[in-house]
Amino acid sequence: MKVLIADDEPDVRLGLETIVSWQSLGFSVCGEAANGTECLEKILALQPDLVLLDIRMPKMHGLACAKEARAMGWNGKIIILSGYSDFQYAKDAITCGVESYLLKPIDEEELEDAVCTVRD
Repeated sequence: MKVLIADDEPDVRLGLETIVSWQSLGFSVCGEAANGTECLEKILALQPDLVLLDIRMPKMHGLACAKEARAMGWNGKIIILSGYSDFQYAKDAITCGVESYLLKPIDEEELEDAVCTVRD
């Protein structure tokens, strides 16, 4: 299975790429995106099975990216990563069909559990 990592912070992207043993979980990182527009382009081009998606990114909000991808026929899984525990974000994420909503800083075990749930 392919995973795309989308976050506007380079250190967070690198951390997400290394914090999880992707190969042992049956995933390979197919790409990363630094903003919402780039993420949408990569979703459509790479067709990842899973996207780790930050909510607040430049050029396009993460939830807008998810809605656009869904509207264009992408049916992969989404795990939202957010520094905000805002209930409205969580509510909007549900309407996008996200699998999980994780708060930053990301807990390694929580992320791995969410990824395994998506895989299974």
